Amino acid sequence: YLSAYTALAFQWLKKDGYDVPPEVEDKLNEYLKNFLRQEAAPDFYQPGMKSTVRAVALAALAQEGKIDSSDVKRYQPHLKEMSLFGKAHFMDAAMLFEDTQDAAKEAADMIFATGNETGGKFMFNETLDDGYTRILATPLRDNCAILSSFVAYGKKGGAELIGDKPFKLVRMITQSRGSRDHWENTQENMFCMAALVNYARVYENVKPSMTVKASLDSNEFGKTSFRDFRDEPVTLTKPIAADDPGKTRNLTLSREGDGRVYYAARLRYAPKTGWQNHVNAGMDIGREYSVRRDGAWVILKDKMDVKRGENVRVDIYLSIPSARNFVVVNDPLPGGLETVNRDLKTASSVDDAAAVYDQEGGSLWFKYNDWREFNASFWSFYHRELRHDSARFYADWLPAGNYHLSYMTQAIADGDFAAPPVRAEEMYEPDVYGRGDDASLTIKTE
Repeated sequence: YLSAYTALAFQWLKKDGYDVPPEVEDKLNEYLKNFLRQEAAPDFYQPGMKSTVRAVALAALAQEGKIDSSDVKRYQPHLKEMSLFGKAHFMDAAMLFEDTQDAAKEAADMIFATGNETGGKFMFNETLDDGYTRILATPLRDNCAILSSFVAYGKKGGAELIGDKPFKLVRMITQSRGSRDHWENTQENMFCMAALVNYARVYENVKPSMTVKASLDSNEFGKTSFRDFRDEPVTLTKPIAADDPGKTRNLTLSREGDGRVYYAARLRYAPKTGWQNHVNAGMDIGREYSVRRDGAWVILKDKMDVKRGENVRVDIYLSIPSARNFVVVNDPLPGGLETVNRDLKTASSVDDAAAVYDQEGGSLWFKYNDWREFNASFWSFYHRELRHDSARFYADWLPAGNYHLSYMTQAIADGDFAAPPVRAEEMYEPDVYGRGDDASLTIKTE
């Protein structure tokens, strides 16, 4: 893989005017051509890894003019085995020859089949085993390689198929970087920066010089101007008026001037009814309350009766079908419960340690067998806040998968209490969220 990657890097360098020693490049290209002709590969290469690395070699050699369309056609049957990273590079190679455009479209269709779209972002997902780390695979690197392929495919005549996906991919990629000037590793740095450069050369080749106006129906409520690529975002707002609910309104954004304008339209509201219903809008979340009785944990279900002074364990289960950025989980606390926070010296370490338990039959825990625990890996929830009114968990980046969060509470007051639904959402993409079911809790003195 490193040899194929180096050949790609040589192409990037040459495209930007740097000299690559011919004797080095010639030997490297010959090595890769021999690799394509043979079935030999390292022992730890699985079929998918072999075809993926060969796709990267194909892309590098095709750009250099060292292979022809017959080589691409020979590897087309292996397209299904390739990872997303391999499909993107196979697509790059197939685009360069007129008689393999059907192969390029086939690769694009296969990539699209793994897509997950939200209101403002698009990302691609697949499940790879740990062996792919040997060829430095990461989900973000794969998506960046796809972005470069889609930008090139759009220029080649596939703009109708690609649509607005490049911009939505860019949004996901830049959010993953956040306020840093780098991503997590050198592979992501190289492929993501190359992809953003390719995108900017096609979609942002005109310096912005524009005025943007926002109107609701015919009433203008905001205006702003942009004069540089690095201008800060601007938020234009209009409060909901008393006569707005139940009405149809038209939001219009108009631009005068040059450049590409990016926008997001959001409606913030508080529903009078239906707020307690379970919702899966890109995230599926559930919650369980448990108490320890007769030496075993018991899940509280329809009738949740708790004795004052009992410890109540709260378990939260979150499942996401695609990678998500800047995720927050907020679990409102019933009024009669108090969190046990071991960060405070007044908290009982015995009560908090009781958070380790064996799940009772019927628990959501048994829905999947790959739950990821809090702070268990680099990409997981890493920050927890236990407040008097809620428990909150944060993550900058979550790969697709299933996540388990938990914390301990103690029943401190008698009465009947409402337990509002637990909620998870992307902080900067609030249309991607999940909401659990509401519940009620009764606490009585023993």
